[in-house]
Formats: sequence, C-alpha cells, structure tokens
Amino acid sequence: MVLIVSTFFFCHCLLICTVFAFFCEEGGYCASFSVEHNRTIKEKKGQQKMQRSHALLRRGKPRPRAGMFPDKYRRVPTLLKPQQGGQQYFHHFLIRSTNDRLAQRDIDAASGGAQSYISAQLPQMDWNNMSGRSTEEFIRDEMCQLVKNDAMQSQRVFNERMWYESEESQQTGGLNCPDPAVRDTVTTGGDSVTPPRVLGNDFFKSRFGYSLIKNTEMNTDGTDYSQLDMWGEMPKYTKDMIFLYLVSRRRNTYAVAYTYEGKRILNTYTVGNRGLKGGDRGFRTEGSTDNGHQVTSMYLNDLLPKLREMRAAEGRPLGRGEKIELVVRVMGFYNGRQGAVRAVQDRANEYHVRYFEDITPFPLNGPKMPRGVFK
Repeated sequence: MVLIVSTFFFCHCLLICTVFAFFCEEGGYCASFSVEHNRTIKEKKGQQKMQRSHALLRRGKPRPRAGMFPDKYRRVPTLLKPQQGGQQYFHHFLIRSTNDRLAQRDIDAASGGAQSYISAQLPQMDWNNMSGRSTEEFIRDEMCQLVKNDAMQSQRVFNERMWYESEESQQTGGLNCPDPAVRDTVTTGGDSVTPPRVLGNDFFKSRFGYSLIKNTEMNTDGTDYSQLDMWGEMPKYTKDMIFLYLVSRRRNTYAVAYTYEGKRILNTYTVGNRGLKGGDRGFRTEGSTDNGHQVTSMYLNDLLPKLREMRAAEGRPLGRGEKIELVVRVMGFYNGRQGAVRAVQDRANEYHVRYFEDITPFPLNGPKMPRGVFK
C-alpha cells in the first residue's frame, strides 16, 4: 500500500515538473523573442532618425531668424524705396493699349475672321448724309470749330472768373462788347441767374487796388533768375582760404590744415602726437571730447605763426584785426568731433569760419565687415 502511494506521488511530481519545464521553456523563448524584436525596432527608428535629421541638424546653433539676414537696402532713405514716379503717364498708357487692342480687333474683323450679318452697301447709298456734310452752313460751323480749337489753350483747369465771364456773355446774348448799361442791367437784375460779379479782375483791381492774377509778363533782366544758377549752392573759395580737416575716430582725433593749392602747412596733430594717449584712465578717454578739443586747440595755436610767416613771405602780411578765413571740413561722428568744433569756435577772434562742411562718407552698400570690428 505504501509502495503504491509513493509511486503515484512520484509520477505526479514528474508530470508537474515536465509541464513546468515546458512552460519555462516557452516563456524563455517568448521573453528572448520580445527582447530581440524591441532591439530591431529601436535600431530601425535610430536609422530613420539619422536619415531624417542629417540635413536639418544644427549642432547647438540657434535657429536662424529674419533679423540674421539684413536687408541689402537698409541704408537707402525711405522716400526712395518704392521708386515713386510715372503715375501721370499711367492713364495714357491704358488708353493707348485699349486703342491698340480695338484697332487690332478691327483688323481681325476686316480680314474675315468674324462672320458679319450687316448687308453690304455701296458708298453711294449714304448720299443724303454725305451731301449734308458739304453744305455751306456745315462747312462754316466746322471751320469755326477748327479755329476755336486752334487757339492756344492757356486755361488748363476750371477757372472761376472765366466761368463767370462766359455765363455773363451768354446772358447778354453772346455779344462780344455789349453796352455797359445793358450789361449792368443784366447782371444786377433781380432775376439774374449768376451772382453779382465780384471775381472779375478789373472790378477787383478797381475796388481793392491789387490784382487777383499773377503778373504774366516775363522779366527781361536775368537777375530774378539767380536762384536758377547751377552753382548757386556751391561754396565759393578764394586763394586765401585755409582748409582745416578735423577727423574724429573712435580712439583718436586728427587736425591738419592745407592751403588752397593743396600744400600742407603744418604736420598732422593727433592724440598720440600730443602725448595724450596711454593714460591711466583706459582707452575710453583717448577719443574723448576733451582730447579732440585739446588737439585742435594746440593745432590752431601753432598754425597762427606759420600762417603769418607764409603771408609775410608772399608780401601780403596779415593786417591788424584781419582774420584768417577757414574752411572747416569735419569727418566722423565720434566724441572727438564736438570738442574739435568747439576749439575752432573758441578761436573766433583769429579765425573766421567761412564754410563748415561735413565730409563723412556714407557707404550705401560697402564691403561686408564683421560686426565686432571697429576701425
């Protein structure tokens, strides 16, 4: 009895172990299969990502915005940008193009392109109309019209005064020079259509003493046309003028003077020349207003004896109280500019500034320079 029970128990355990081993094997197979499957999917996704992002990859750079592509014409003034002009020719162009199209359509129709249902007639069929055109009255009217159109047209827009006059002449029966009594009765009558005439120039002139209309007679002398002088706005230099160049840069200021012939009078004075560079306050002060003022002031100081020498050598010494005529040409918009100009103003008792010119060059589209570089 004990043997049978133990045998049965052993067989039962064996069966359970077999089933368990089978399930474990199945489960292991399933687990290994899912791991392999996930790995292949990940590899495929990675390849797809690399293929997609190959061209779009910006390694840590910000994405470019519109401001990174500056406008080529950003320095051109706003008025020039749409390139205005030619509007008054537009409707002429429209009319001409329409007429050309109509003419072309007529040509196409005459060449037999379109079917016409108008019965063909000989020109003699229009005899009544044609003979009416050749009557004496018609020819006279036509000649009057031609003469009227042939006169010079001086009126371009609606002229109120001329309109009053034409209305008046129509009311008086179209007489060119009616009797003034008749004219007054017509114009001042209560049943008059037009208001009493105040816009006639003769009436206005007799009442108020001055004319409403501009003088149309041409002036014979050319003095009134001096504003049309081609070089009127240009500076008129003389041989005695001294040309003083004041150049301000970010860390420097220069002052030089030349004669009218282009000969340099005195060496260029700069901030470094005058011992103003390399101070203990750093490079910010090198192009400062004070430095510009000091350099220019020293230059004008040393220029005076040189100029006196030159004028004496030419046999035209400077008279008492006579000032030296300067043409000041300034370049650059840095801080030294204000000081340099102020130094010239401070010497007003020795120098007379005839012309003040700004010769700063403005590049419309110059070479591309990196943003951080300053000259």
